[in-house]
Amino acid sequence: MASSKSIKNRIRSTKSIKQITKAMEAVSAVKMRKSEQVAIHARPYALAALEILRGVTAKLDTDFSTLSPLLSVSFNKPICLVIVTSDKGLAGSFNTNVLRKALAFLKENSDTEIIAVGKKGRDFLKRRGFNVIESFTGAGDFTELSETSPVAEIIKKGFTEKHWSAVHLLYTNFLSALKQEVTNRRILPFDFESLSAIVDGITPTRGKYANMPEVLGKDIEKSSAYVFEPSPKEVLDELLPALLEIEIYHAVLEGNASEHSSRMIAMRNASDNAGELIDALTLQYNKARQAQITKELTEITAGASALES
Repeated sequence: MASSKSIKNRIRSTKSIKQITKAMEAVSAVKMRKSEQVAIHARPYALAALEILRGVTAKLDTDFSTLSPLLSVSFNKPICLVIVTSDKGLAGSFNTNVLRKALAFLKENSDTEIIAVGKKGRDFLKRRGFNVIESFTGAGDFTELSETSPVAEIIKKGFTEKHWSAVHLLYTNFLSALKQEVTNRRILPFDFESLSAIVDGITPTRGKYANMPEVLGKDIEKSSAYVFEPSPKEVLDELLPALLEIEIYHAVLEGNASEHSSRMIAMRNASDNAGELIDALTLQYNKARQAQITKELTEITAGASALES
């Protein structure tokens, strides 16, 4: 059995760790609430942009895929995978879940070029020899649109110049403080199927904005025709890049909220485990102390008996 002094030192160090994890839990809870608020406030703008694009393309008589490079489909070309992870650790299974799904995707699609948003994803994939062509790090806890715009610009340039056959976005969608979902969504080329998937993916299931799709979404067949000025092509040339920026920004916001939520839960579990360890060590310390007292009493009794004899 360990000595009473060593057990007491372990109790002291474990209490210090518990104080740190409790503080980190509180900080993560505050950041999670702020990130959640930013993400939720950004959802109506993303939904509005998507509905406008869906309405515009539905009223075109021609094949709208010929109007913009972001709508065109290429074959036998590499795929681009955009992976959103965190720059920091101690976030539980947040990064692990994203990277596990990324490895499954890369296994099925060997000819894939990767854009990594976050240090954890970049370092993990580079160590394993994957083709990481760009990486973006250093975004704050509360990301601004200006921080994610370069990512959208790289994606736009790569899709139009390298003619990727598709661009997939892999990130963690924030559903609640206790539930996040890793989502793999194709964002380019734009089409009706991908637009519907995007709308469904960013629709809140409950809360203040739960009915927003019913407010913004209209029956396209019954809506009045759009009047294009100066032309459909020029309208789409302005709308599609802005929509791409919104999608990347929204994914990073969702990832931020999920990261802080996962870290909060991880620190809470760490605090609970530290508390249980302290209880176990305290019991062990009491047993060791009691054994030491019993030993001393036995020695005193034996000595007294020896003197009497």
